[in-house]
Amino acid sequence: MVLNREVLKSKVSSSVESVYREYVKVLAELVRIPTVSAWGGDGIKEGCEVVNSLLKERGWATTTVSGGGFPVVIAELGSGSKTVMFYNHYDVQPPDPLDEWVSNPFSLAEKEGLLFGRGVADNKGNIAARMAAAEVIQPYLDDLDLKLKFVIEGEEEVGSPTLSNVVDGYRDLLRAEAGFWETGYVGRDDVLSISLGFKGMLYVEVVIKGPNRDVHSGNAPLIPNPAWRIAKLLTTLKDEVGNVKVPGFYDDVDGEFLKNAEELLKGLDPEELNALKEELGIKEFVGGVEGLEAYRKLLLTPSLNVSGLYAGYTGKGSKTIVPSKAGVKIDIRPIPGQDPQKILNVFKEYLKSQGFADAEVFVESMYRSGYTNPKEVIVKASVKAAEEAYGKPPKVMPISAGSGPMYLFTHVLKIPMTGAGVGYYGSRVHAPNENIRVKDFIRGVKHVALTLIEYSSMRESSV
Repeated sequence: MVLNREVLKSKVSSSVESVYREYVKVLAELVRIPTVSAWGGDGIKEGCEVVNSLLKERGWATTTVSGGGFPVVIAELGSGSKTVMFYNHYDVQPPDPLDEWVSNPFSLAEKEGLLFGRGVADNKGNIAARMAAAEVIQPYLDDLDLKLKFVIEGEEEVGSPTLSNVVDGYRDLLRAEAGFWETGYVGRDDVLSISLGFKGMLYVEVVIKGPNRDVHSGNAPLIPNPAWRIAKLLTTLKDEVGNVKVPGFYDDVDGEFLKNAEELLKGLDPEELNALKEELGIKEFVGGVEGLEAYRKLLLTPSLNVSGLYAGYTGKGSKTIVPSKAGVKIDIRPIPGQDPQKILNVFKEYLKSQGFADAEVFVESMYRSGYTNPKEVIVKASVKAAEEAYGKPPKVMPISAGSGPMYLFTHVLKIPMTGAGVGYYGSRVHAPNENIRVKDFIRGVKHVALTLIEYSSMRESSV
């Protein structure tokens, strides 16, 4: 049968309007489970089981695997010769602080066109939207010669520490010719951003110890306080304009990535960054960067950030002590070409050179940065489909400022990845009152479905 692609796209778009409410209910079922990977426990187990059941009920062949950590659901639908993968994760961030939520974070709430709940944007809303897209495209999969595949893990929010084991152990199950990465967001200009890469991650905790127990602070003139040393350590890491002083920190960047990225940056609007300043109530960005230079700083350089800092008593009221230890949690985000293990090594050596040989460095997670060439067929298909679904051409970002284990797919499994998603600039990801707009959920479903049609058509014409 010869498909009329335009007729098919019209049918699929109409079908989305008919089924999206069912998948808002699916989203509610996903949100109700506290799949907080930082907590672990029964929530993760139940979340995996529910994801597995929801897919099975809709005709997907599913299997659950593990690389030694929380389980990964792998599911397939269709029998075409070319497989398109959806990478997602069912785990979420902790909901704290709870008193800032307008509703129960683990109960989907709808108000004035918004859907509230932990994970609606990151990442359960995208799971539900992609399931909806699969339903409306399923009757045509054979004609499109496509097979669909879900890979849904449960450790992304804690750095995907065992996903590499899954990739190494189940390569046959994970084969695909193209894929969608987990997410995408609509900006203030109502334009979808498609990120073609994600930074890597090196999350460490640095601990400095003082006395072998907390000591009455009357002894402070005599007892070394590790809090002062942690404070001094931090001052050695960056200069006054935010440049990281660790030798070699900016080395080894992928030249091809930078070349493609510079071209894509020319299409970005600096006003989006100016709006961010206003939203956050800050006068200027670090180092006073503006415009294209601000985008370069954000996207094309590795970053080092203090995520948490602790020492002594931080509870209500007062407690006069010299603490026995102090620590800092640091997230480092490498960019394509950089090896986080090498960065870790030079980071440790630098601490020693600055007089902190006694500092203990604990690694929480570590993975490389991955990206996709903008010339890949799946990227071109998603760009064309986004223009139809959103009524405007999307912004194609060379990489996200955030991190994700994309490298395992784009560079280890050799699967080019594009972006799609149901979030928007006000989704408050990782914060209280995480939300998405219903209209973006609908458009997100259409975008994925239309991309699959475009991908099939472009792939055929390129053969």
